[in-house]
Amino acid sequence: MNNYMPAYHSRLSQFMVLLGDLILLNLSFVLAAAWRFRDLPFYNTEYYDYYVQLWFISNLLWLVLSLLFKTYNNGLKLEPRQSVSKALNVFSGHAFFLLLVLVSLQRSEQYSRLFLIYFYGGALLGIMPWHFFYLRFLRGFRRKNKPLRSVLLIGEGESFLAFKDSVQNNPELGIAVEAEIELQEGLWLDAQLEAKLLASEAEEVFVALQPDDPRFKKAYQWADKHLLRFRALPNLGLGPMKAVQIDFYDQVPVLSFRTEPLQLWHNRWLKRILDIVLSLALILILYPIFVPIIGIGIKLTSKGPLLFKQKRSGYREEEFSIYKFRSMELNKEADTQMAVNNDPRITRFGAFIRAWHLDELPQLVQVLIGDMSLVGPRPHMLAHTQEYRHLVDRYMLRHFVKPGLTGLAQVQGLKGEHDLKTMEERVKADVYYLEHWSLLLDVSILLRTLPSLARPKKKP
Repeated sequence: MNNYMPAYHSRLSQFMVLLGDLILLNLSFVLAAAWRFRDLPFYNTEYYDYYVQLWFISNLLWLVLSLLFKTYNNGLKLEPRQSVSKALNVFSGHAFFLLLVLVSLQRSEQYSRLFLIYFYGGALLGIMPWHFFYLRFLRGFRRKNKPLRSVLLIGEGESFLAFKDSVQNNPELGIAVEAEIELQEGLWLDAQLEAKLLASEAEEVFVALQPDDPRFKKAYQWADKHLLRFRALPNLGLGPMKAVQIDFYDQVPVLSFRTEPLQLWHNRWLKRILDIVLSLALILILYPIFVPIIGIGIKLTSKGPLLFKQKRSGYREEEFSIYKFRSMELNKEADTQMAVNNDPRITRFGAFIRAWHLDELPQLVQVLIGDMSLVGPRPHMLAHTQEYRHLVDRYMLRHFVKPGLTGLAQVQGLKGEHDLKTMEERVKADVYYLEHWSLLLDVSILLRTLPSLARPKKKP
């Protein structure tokens, strides 16, 4: 099998997704113009020239942002949700920059707002499903058809077995192991085994040996000698990992073992825009209705300040003050002891606002100013951080993300209890969020949070 086949198929699939995006983008543009100006003179006017310019800018901007966000680099493992998330990033950036260009050029008055709404509404409804269903189709196609390439597998240990299982369980990778040799400890290929491998038509060899094993260098030289492309499968001893990135500092290879999408500036920028827009909208809608009622209720049912302030562990473990509407009587244990079932410290009105999550409304302001995010790991008390950092593996990684009003752990039902088992599961969810963040994941978590807001939570 020719070695160019995987690269060819990868480029073809990337081109097909790009082509589909541009077709749907331009179709949305044409339909939006046709619908908006169906009863108005449009052709042979100066406005026609304006919209031709807008059409050109729109296509160019989509191409530039797609390359910048690497929308079409899906790799061997085809993930529809990941593809949709990348497309959503491009869509959001496209809308923002296009409007920015129009305002900067003082052309915003030349374009119909209804047209822009129709255009972006149509593009959103077309491009997102296209990414999802095309990737689903491509995965099914690869599963049902012959592999894109055949390879050799040599080595021993966990990496040898893990690669073999991965190829068998994920046919969408497009890889078939044509011949495999599991080496005995300390031994290399004899003439018979070497002949078996060389009889295949594979052009790549995957070697599951440690770099400090003398056979590793021997395998590398053997691959060069027989025109086989060498691929290493070292056992790093760090457990299951989804991604390892290698960079070179001059000639020194440096491995990174965790993907963090929010390390990229454009992802942080998109998440921040979502926080600002939604938190501001919710403040304008909810505060005039609920804040006066809550304020009066708290003052009439208990003595003390309207707001409760507590130190929590935030981004990169920096301490910050979290604010809530006060739901308890003033007490000395507020900073060390969480609420429990039938907690006598909770007032009757406090129980009501806690049940409907109204006590957390002040945190919308903290989202707006940047102390928190709408979605992220819930911030813990300082005492809990000091306790669980020594008990739960990878606990501190949750502080690589800004704390949130809601999070993946919360929508999975992992909230309230602080026993060790529940905390371990919560941290797993938080780390998954860190490593798999996308704008689509944030939107999904927010939508999954809504049902819990529509019904009272159980009393603590």
